[in-house]
Amino acid sequence: MALTATGCGRGGEEAGSWQRFDLTQVTPKVEKKGADEPFATVTSYLGSREVRRMNRVPESRKKGFPKQSAGLVRALEQGVGSRLAWHLRLGAQPVWTFTPLPALDRPCACTFRAGLRSAEGEIVELFRLASDLLFIRPAPQTSAGPLGSTAEVELDLSRWAGQEVDLLLQVDPAPGGSRRGAQVRWASPTLYHRTAVAPSTGTASQPNILLIGIDTLRADYVGGWPATQPQSWRGPTLTPALDRLAADSDVWLDGYSAFNVTNPSFASILTGLYGKNHGVYDLRTPLPEGHTTLAELLHDAGYATLAIISARHLGDHNSGLGQGFDQVLTANEHAAAEMAVGEAMDWISQQSGPYFVWLHLFDPHTPHVPPQPYASGLRPAQATGLNRVESWVPFRPVGPVAYEEPVLAGHRYLYAGEVAYLDRQLDRLIAYLDSRGGRDNTVIALTADHGENLGEHNLVHRHGGLWETTTHVPLMIRWPGTARGGGTRHHGLVQTLDLFPTLLAAAGIKPPPQDGEDLRLLTAQGRRGRRAVFSEHASRLGLTVRTPTHRLMKSAGNPLVPDGTYLFDLEKDPAETHNLTGRAAAASVEERLAQLLRKWVEDRQPRSQTLQTELSEEEIEQLKALGYL
Repeated sequence: MALTATGCGRGGEEAGSWQRFDLTQVTPKVEKKGADEPFATVTSYLGSREVRRMNRVPESRKKGFPKQSAGLVRALEQGVGSRLAWHLRLGAQPVWTFTPLPALDRPCACTFRAGLRSAEGEIVELFRLASDLLFIRPAPQTSAGPLGSTAEVELDLSRWAGQEVDLLLQVDPAPGGSRRGAQVRWASPTLYHRTAVAPSTGTASQPNILLIGIDTLRADYVGGWPATQPQSWRGPTLTPALDRLAADSDVWLDGYSAFNVTNPSFASILTGLYGKNHGVYDLRTPLPEGHTTLAELLHDAGYATLAIISARHLGDHNSGLGQGFDQVLTANEHAAAEMAVGEAMDWISQQSGPYFVWLHLFDPHTPHVPPQPYASGLRPAQATGLNRVESWVPFRPVGPVAYEEPVLAGHRYLYAGEVAYLDRQLDRLIAYLDSRGGRDNTVIALTADHGENLGEHNLVHRHGGLWETTTHVPLMIRWPGTARGGGTRHHGLVQTLDLFPTLLAAAGIKPPPQDGEDLRLLTAQGRRGRRAVFSEHASRLGLTVRTPTHRLMKSAGNPLVPDGTYLFDLEKDPAETHNLTGRAAAASVEERLAQLLRKWVEDRQPRSQTLQTELSEEEIEQLKALGYL
């Protein structure tokens, strides 16, 4: 199969829209076969088989326990001695990307080679790497040292823009090495280039809507949010792409999640309901069908709908959040951001009318296995979209680090590396949308399901408790066109469930009764957001109310947070380390917040009966390995 669309120009809109050509999805011509099957399309780990300290994970002794950690990607597995070719016509600004990996089951002593054959038959080698230089290898079971994959390769093909060429992948055996049974993998082999294609078809009355929900992303790890916690990120920004998006967006600096755990939090975002009204408190209770979701309302209004879920435990079989989606793509374990973003691009390119995409990205969650060079402390010097990264800069002292939490495979620096890696993938997606008219016809909303403790409250890489660390999340919306403004930073308490009526209003749809409020109205005409925000703990182990100045938290039965009532003065104690409960000077504040919390608990909307589903033994073990159970 040849790609035949063409483009012209080298920059700007005249170069056309970005196109994505995934080499794993098109059968290549086999020019050299080698000793075994020349290729296969597989799902591969973008990193080591295992990086946790497995001798301290008792579930690992059970049959069927998953012994892999890194995010999943699509990959091309190639036999040693073979050459593969793809014939296509390049558009403008072509960039070819891939990550060389060993085949974990049958590694070889060999050389990766990538090249291009011009229309005149000239072969130009563009990349060569000996397999013994690959950074990746299985981590010792007793070691706490994480090892990332090799870095992604980005090849500038602009010299051949507009020409018909063959892209070539070849694997040569090392001198004296055996050809039989050995393989390598090319992770995410993809061509990006600009071609003349029609823009997407969202309109002012029915704009396309992209809802990006990032797992375990604290607000203070995104550029522009204040550093208020002991482990707040204080180095150079990790997120040049999200910073640029925020500069064009309405940004709510005081956004809070309704839960400290994934499934219930996304149930709130997609219904506009607090947990007390939708009934989902854990990772095994599906959202009852009686509730109306954002996807259902948009689907009924004529939107094509897609959910991309990067972690299995959030899949529709557990969460019930597939309601209203034409298609739900769920990772078998958890997907790396580049895989999920690629799926979003491919689906969007096929749409002829307005669409809604919920894109869930899992990367900041443990285990922390960012690829290189993010694992070593480097990120792109600036946002480059789908163009090649020209330079890298450090965001922390460069070099390897050992896990500070080896069972979950977590480290604050590697958490930061995951955020920087994710930012690069979103950089590509936003550039892809904008080249197709996204600035004029697409709403981009971004938030997180919850945050993370990174050492605060004696908790490391667990999002237990209802603190600032676990509930304060980024929240921004970029509106289409210039008429609606953008680039505005709003102070005042808001909640992630406020996205539900806000996005419906953008599509001209009246929301059903729910707990959210339109974000634009909450912070318009001098309003300073909500009087208070409320969050509930997973498994009904606690709840909290936060006002602009104080937090009252109740904990009961939580193994990570001692039972009791906690009161914090957030103006004097933003790190929430001094409990004022029972102190005479704070008695009036405590009683006022306790009364506010009681009233909130009693004020319930009618809700459908909830039903828990039984998890398989393997699913239970996966959740334990992630620190959920």
